[in-house]
Amino acid sequence: MYNAIDAVDVDVQPTRNYSEAKLIYFVSFILIVSFFVVNMFVGVIIENFQNCRAQQELEAAGRDQEKYEKILECRRSLLRDLSYYSKMSRWRKRLYDICMAKYFDLTIAGIIGLN
Repeated sequence: MYNAIDAVDVDVQPTRNYSEAKLIYFVSFILIVSFFVVNMFVGVIIENFQNCRAQQELEAAGRDQEKYEKILECRRSLLRDLSYYSKMSRWRKRLYDICMAKYFDLTIAGIIGLN
């Protein structure tokens, strides 16, 4: 860049800052190219971000759908089992609930471990 600004003519000694118009060309070229390159990098980053976000939204929608289906299946199983539980006496229902609780399993596992 400096050599081009100092150049006078072919086979002529260079003169310092001979052609300042070339300076404007080089500075404008550097600015335009740097903005173009920065815009390319920013564009790639934004595009990758949007792709990742779209993929995560699809995965989240799939998880929500799975949760919804699981809830529906639980409701269906409860409706099927209601007739069975309605025939139980009150104390039997209470014992069943205690035995099916997760804390009961942990307590039994702890007692077995201590033994």
